[in-house]
Amino acid sequence: MNHLPDNKTLIPGIVEAIRDQVLRGNLREGEVLHQTELAQTLGVSPVPLREALRRLEAEGLVTFLPYRGTIVTPVTAAEVHQIHVASVALEVALLPFALPRLTERDFQRLYELCDELTGENTTPEMVAQWYRTLLKPAGMPLILQSIEGLVWRSVRFFPQIQRARQSLRAISPTRREVVAACESGDVALAQKALTDFLVLHTEALLSVMTEAERTSSSGSK
Repeated sequence: MNHLPDNKTLIPGIVEAIRDQVLRGNLREGEVLHQTELAQTLGVSPVPLREALRRLEAEGLVTFLPYRGTIVTPVTAAEVHQIHVASVALEVALLPFALPRLTERDFQRLYELCDELTGENTTPEMVAQWYRTLLKPAGMPLILQSIEGLVWRSVRFFPQIQRARQSLRAISPTRREVVAACESGDVALAQKALTDFLVLHTEALLSVMTEAERTSSSGSK
């Protein structure tokens, strides 16, 4: 992990640095985070580091355990399922309010993001931006904030999501097809396309996780 430069020693910078390491798999699920060593590595004092870890705990990336310290939160299928249920409920609920207010420029940006999200350098921020562009016109910032929170909650299993995407390239609906359904102005069609898209991606993610667990179990025998 790189030492943070002076202008990055504020709490948001620490959060970003640790989140990035979790995302890249350099800090693995279940790994104990020794705060003294981590503070030294980042070149920060323990107080802002602990606050940063508390923020990451709120995102679900780390967990404070009694007598064990802080660990990178393990990924579970149950949590993936909960995030899926919440995502479907919130995103589908906002669509009827957002669709009539989406502009031609919004749809152009959505298609651009669709193309960017099929590349190798996809990031959680790009995913959040896609939802922000699609749903911000609904004018319900509290709900949109919750949706973005779910995206960031997914950061620690983003590598699995990336692997799952490989099996979704030829499966419909694609993200572009969701945007096309929204562009049609048909609310029911758009809601179905978004729901189907979320279901397919969740099933693919769970399949990748199950296979990884099976491989790990076989290797430990």
